[in-house]
Amino acid sequence: MKTALLYVRVSSKEQEKEGYSLDAQEKLGHEYAQRKGFSIVKQWKVSESAWDRKKDRVAFNQMIDYAKAHPEVEHIIFDILDRMTRNDFDKLKIYDLVQHHNKTIHFSRSNKIYNRDSTPDDLFMLDIEVAVAKKMSNDISRKTRMGMVEKAEQGLYPATAPLGYKNNRETRRLEIDTERFEHLRKAFGLFASGTYSIQMVADILNKDGFRSPRGNPIRKSTLSYILNNSFYYGIFNWHGKLYQGSHEPLISKPLFDRIQQILTGKFHPSANRKEFAFNNLLVCGDCGCKVLGEEKRKPNNNRYTYYHCTFSKGRHEGKGYYPENRLAQLFEEPVKQVIITEDMASWIKEGLEFDRKNLSLAHDNRLKSLQTQHSKVKDRLNRLYDDKYDGGVAEEVFISKESEYKTLLLDLASQIVEAQKINPNFYEDGVKTLELTNLLYPQYVRANHEEKAIVLKKLASNYTLFDVTITAAYKKPYIFLAKMKGCPNWLPRMDSNHDTEIQNLMSYH
Repeated sequence: MKTALLYVRVSSKEQEKEGYSLDAQEKLGHEYAQRKGFSIVKQWKVSESAWDRKKDRVAFNQMIDYAKAHPEVEHIIFDILDRMTRNDFDKLKIYDLVQHHNKTIHFSRSNKIYNRDSTPDDLFMLDIEVAVAKKMSNDISRKTRMGMVEKAEQGLYPATAPLGYKNNRETRRLEIDTERFEHLRKAFGLFASGTYSIQMVADILNKDGFRSPRGNPIRKSTLSYILNNSFYYGIFNWHGKLYQGSHEPLISKPLFDRIQQILTGKFHPSANRKEFAFNNLLVCGDCGCKVLGEEKRKPNNNRYTYYHCTFSKGRHEGKGYYPENRLAQLFEEPVKQVIITEDMASWIKEGLEFDRKNLSLAHDNRLKSLQTQHSKVKDRLNRLYDDKYDGGVAEEVFISKESEYKTLLLDLASQIVEAQKINPNFYEDGVKTLELTNLLYPQYVRANHEEKAIVLKKLASNYTLFDVTITAAYKKPYIFLAKMKGCPNWLPRMDSNHDTEIQNLMSYH
């Protein structure tokens, strides 16, 4: 009995899961072989593209190699031509099998045969059919790309959801992957603190039980990609262009920017290095280098922690070693600076009440202004497209202006989103902040060194050590409170200036 090979194929995993296409091809192939009196000695039933040259057709190439290695197998059965190939490269492999290995190609659905004895007209029609299949594949690819771009323009991510999200096949939108979303939010927060390296954060996540959808722990390279990906604050890149996503952001834009600053800096924490409570808080007032902790052993074998300038820019005189307890005492003064009097607190509460009545109007005006700017830029972009269509703008000018307008639209869209976030409880939050502020110093005094460091990080972004004094670069709203403390008689009247100061205070919330 004559022997044959059977090759059946679908183009995607989705088609493979449906099953009917592969099963139908297989059934027709076996029925065809039975009619012809062939015995199928080997078959391939696969899901792979017949077009993309960038991805090897593994099963197809296996079939080609098998056919060459078994001269006794003279026949190869396909369903129809486009199940065999949609490109000229693979067509030449089939030609080689026919002309140099004496194989006969069968198409079970159309009952067509191609072998050495085929007429020039048969060969011509085969070339035409391959060209048609190639054209259809090109059209499908072009329409798919256009559909993807249109999807991106609508803010829908046109690809597999990044880690922390999942695709909803019914709505075509991204949903939060609740199993991993909070893990990644924690990762961003840990790295933004400036205390942990990427590897250290990855180790913490894995220890907490984080696993990918495939059950794997997160790797440093994967986490590095995530920390650099603007998708997580709402902007995604698709084929070199940025789009405003409609998905729920995992982090804010300011937090993302903070992380990028850390990633481009020279901070290199080490998991093996002993961490001291006040590390990464202080810089030297003489040279700006970090002030870090170090353990020293006394003659009685007791260990003591001291802090000193790292002298990274060269050793200088006048700076000795500060025992940890002494440094904790020096930090007390910056904490005291945010304690305010009852008169100051009353004045701020009056301002918060004043703002509660006027803030809504101010936010509405800002939102309308941003929306107006967004509409104007969008109109400019549309006119640019019209000019391009009419041939009234050079290609290089078009590319430059299109990029400029789209970047501006994304920035305005981000500002609009932020402007829409009005805290309805800002008065209550402000009063609570004032109450908590005056509790910070008693809390600091009672705390251990690690807890003191947490309080200090809440107060300021950095501290500078000048011999026996420490100054603070306060965060909001404490910078405003420290400013008032420095000018105890400064109680502005209730007017627009006062409104601006109070808004500066409450921008923290």
